[in-house]
Amino acid sequence: MEQKLIRCAVYTRKSCEDGLEQEFNSLDAQRLAGENYIASQIHENWRLVSKHYDDGGFSGGNMNRPALKELFEDIKAGLIDMVVVYKIDRLSRSLFDFSKIVELFDKYNVSFVSVTQSFNTSTSSGKLMLNILLSFAQFERELSGERIRDKFAASLKKGMWMGGNPPLGYNVKDRSLIINEEEKPIIQFIYEKFAETESYFMVTDLLNNSGYRTKIRHLSNGKTTGGGKFQPNAVLHILRNPYYKGCVTHKGQVYQGQHEAIIPENEWEQVQEIFSKHGGGARKRENMMSPSFLKGIIRCESCDTPMIPSYCVKNGMRYRYYVCQKHQKCKSCNSAFKTVPAGPVEEQVVNEIIRILKSPEILVHVDKLAEENKEISHEEVLDALKNLNDVWGYLYQAEQRKIVKQLVNFVQIQNNGLKMNLNLDGLNRLLIELS
Repeated sequence: MEQKLIRCAVYTRKSCEDGLEQEFNSLDAQRLAGENYIASQIHENWRLVSKHYDDGGFSGGNMNRPALKELFEDIKAGLIDMVVVYKIDRLSRSLFDFSKIVELFDKYNVSFVSVTQSFNTSTSSGKLMLNILLSFAQFERELSGERIRDKFAASLKKGMWMGGNPPLGYNVKDRSLIINEEEKPIIQFIYEKFAETESYFMVTDLLNNSGYRTKIRHLSNGKTTGGGKFQPNAVLHILRNPYYKGCVTHKGQVYQGQHEAIIPENEWEQVQEIFSKHGGGARKRENMMSPSFLKGIIRCESCDTPMIPSYCVKNGMRYRYYVCQKHQKCKSCNSAFKTVPAGPVEEQVVNEIIRILKSPEILVHVDKLAEENKEISHEEVLDALKNLNDVWGYLYQAEQRKIVKQLVNFVQIQNNGLKMNLNLDGLNRLLIELS
């Protein structure tokens, strides 16, 4: 009886790219060991497939690897009977991922062999030993990760730059931050104008109108990003970033950095005091509204009279509410909602505005407006609307009030909720400002 042909594929992997440029690298060594092992099993009718499955520079902690995916596709296509690896952790360092790989192999009747470790996955003892070794491989990977994180934290405490994209105003040279003299004036402009206006939204407008643009970054694939207009949240990040006073941060802790400061510490602290004066730049949802936020907008449904802000103090607590002006003057309003608490109404109005601005109808409106007005960036408007809910909490009282007054003609309190009348002209102006 003729012996069945066993088609063998050698899979190789290396976590980092260091050394891959050499004429004979780690992947070549793994493949050579696999080929020799297959040649030693020629009496079992093992034959090497010519296709290479090499993943250079890919972690074994996940399965997002191009050669591994290609190997799986060829297994599903019935082109492979045996997978040969140098060590089992070349295939995966994750016990969970490896169980899925073994499940795939079993489904398509594919076996695997480790050149340096003896396994027979058809026996229960072999499977037990495999799981034990995989557990140790995963433990080694997690332990290495802990060491890297500890080293990272210790280096940051010494004020060292630990990689990543350098912030605007800095470049990286010899693994250290150095000041970018062309971008330095942008940072100084932001801090100077914020100290004057106390509004980073106004600073954003001044930046863009002055022709300043975001940092241009050159990617490894030859493409570039950045060079566009500033967004308010990017300006806010710059104003709150301790790197500009010569410090580094790690998990909320600030350490003295080894790089040169762009902003003097007293000027940086002055900016933070402004944020503190305005509630830290962000507010809790229930406290973010200013008094008389809906003044001139909210009206009584029954007599169509403006409702005016008022308040009372009980047990040392200040409670705000809106009251029908006609009821307050002559008690002649018959509405069931002559007086309404201010906080819940204001919050409901804001929630409804945000919901409307994210609705499909508004997205269609943005498309039409972008076609009519070439100055509008469709993508920037959609991005701003997407993040509006997060950005809202950072707005100052005057900025929140401005947006609501721009979008809402009036609000009426009804038995079944709120009735809002939107200002479409104000909506168009807001979309243009967002762009």
